[in-house]
Amino acid sequence: MCIQDHKCMNYTVQYSFGSAGGNQQLLYICVHTIYYEMTFKTCNSGELVLSFFLGSSVALFLAIGVLLCLPEKSPKTFSEAYFLTPIPVFRVVFSFLLILWCMGAVAKICDQSDVNHMFILNVDPRCRVTPEFFFARAATLTTLWILIFGMYVVDYKWKILPTVWAREGYNKRASFHFVLYPVLLLLLTIVGSLAPSTICRQRYKLAVLRSVKRTALAPLFAVDFADNMVGDVMTSIAKPLEDVPAAVCYLLSHHPQEEELVERFVTSGDTCSDTTHRWVVPLLAGMPFFFRAGQCVRRYRDTKECRHLWNLGKYLCSLLVVIVSRMDNTAMLVSVSTVATVYAFLWDVGLDWGLGARELMPGNSAEARNVDGESPKLSQKNGLRQRHFPRKVYWLCSLVDLVARSTWVFTLMPTSLVTGNIVIRVILVSVMSSVEIVRRSMWAVLRIEYEQLSNASGFRALLWVPSKLNTAPERRPSKARFAQAKGLDGEGGNFPQLISLFEEALNAVHCIDACLISRQSPRT
Repeated sequence: MCIQDHKCMNYTVQYSFGSAGGNQQLLYICVHTIYYEMTFKTCNSGELVLSFFLGSSVALFLAIGVLLCLPEKSPKTFSEAYFLTPIPVFRVVFSFLLILWCMGAVAKICDQSDVNHMFILNVDPRCRVTPEFFFARAATLTTLWILIFGMYVVDYKWKILPTVWAREGYNKRASFHFVLYPVLLLLLTIVGSLAPSTICRQRYKLAVLRSVKRTALAPLFAVDFADNMVGDVMTSIAKPLEDVPAAVCYLLSHHPQEEELVERFVTSGDTCSDTTHRWVVPLLAGMPFFFRAGQCVRRYRDTKECRHLWNLGKYLCSLLVVIVSRMDNTAMLVSVSTVATVYAFLWDVGLDWGLGARELMPGNSAEARNVDGESPKLSQKNGLRQRHFPRKVYWLCSLVDLVARSTWVFTLMPTSLVTGNIVIRVILVSVMSSVEIVRRSMWAVLRIEYEQLSNASGFRALLWVPSKLNTAPERRPSKARFAQAKGLDGEGGNFPQLISLFEEALNAVHCIDACLISRQSPRT
């Protein structure tokens, strides 16, 4: 007899395999937990807090925008270039926070749409990391970002604190203490990210790092779907990775900033040397695509499927954009960028998302389910699975992907090729980096959904995927609905009556059987 732990409706229960009444005991326990969930659990307070914070954050960002537009004190000593020199540090932290927000959004949408991302990504079923965890951590760090950046803006524009070592800097407004704002933000972000948590335990964080290691050494390790996703996400943070050496150069440079460093920032957008721009920045921009290309090579070696070679060509085109952007040849840059954008867009829509005429054209059988959170079922006409989202969502995502892909190409080339205005360059880089992160999050939802429906990449031994047991609370039957459907009085009733809820607990039994089969089946 084998005793196993399983997470049933957000509660860990023990069940036995090999015993005559094992499944009946599991059914009894799951019915009990389902009843508890329907009777006592709600999610309204969490969503209200999240909505309140998002609204407050938008208001605070607008307030910072107003502060930036207000006239500064002593305009003769005010320097836009000096003011913007720590921006790479603030932008690196902001990109990390946006990734946290997007991770929570992806998990939330998957929960609400009955996409079992935990199963598809092979996450430990005992993991209790929910979208709310990502939102809470991101909300806390975002509050710190807004507070510290706002303090920096106010301090520099209106000289709140006295200057320190101003004679050694760019002008009389220069001061050593300005570097303390980005340093403090960076330290708080690191501490907030690595702080121990009873929900996101250290073993889960280490699992992510191990996945990054396997991605970087892809030809030496077999690629599973989670590593595949990590590799794709890394390609979308190419521009934030380019900000890392810029942030390091600023933090390690002389403070207050000297005239040479400020002029270097005006020329190249950071305080790094020409050697760093010539070798380090292109290397960091191209590494994610090189890693992903290595995964394609390993997948072709393991499966002998030619589509992985075509996928390899897509990432080689992206690497070519990085190389050509460092050359003084505008015509070649435009040509290579156009090919890379169209190539990547067609691959996203056709292969990663599996969208064709059946999904996009009206009158076909791919219309998504939209009643009571029921899982998509097989079409009676052609045996094909229905999609999880309405057709208009796929059209909108395809359009957004095309537009965002066009801006993504600019993230691989120096912004000095686009505009010479330092303020516009900073805004352009910040917007493009954020757009690409959001686009990748949108891509991830549809990619996981298509992988669940079709096992497109052949990572699973079985096509069937269990329905999520810990779906979003708003998708679970309410207590009133439960009482109305089962004839209970709404205040509880006798527990033996709950055995009539067999249909509610049947998914739990199927999930256990699927876990057993997947553990016994060899990984492909």
